[in-house]
Amino acid sequence: MDPLPSELFRRLDETPDELFYRQPRFVTHIDPGAIAAVTELYREFFPQEAASWT
Repeated sequence: MDPLPSELFRRLDETPDELFYRQPRFVTHIDPGAIAAVTELYREFFPQEAASWT
């Protein structure tokens, strides 16, 4: 198998991370299917009462 070309790993914004993340960014980093899967895991492994512990 040939290695993937390095240009496939370039970021759209090459700004250094320190500058990019200086401003808070409230974004979703996973797709709806992943969100649903994680939600189901939480429901399975954490008791419903845990939400009121904070």
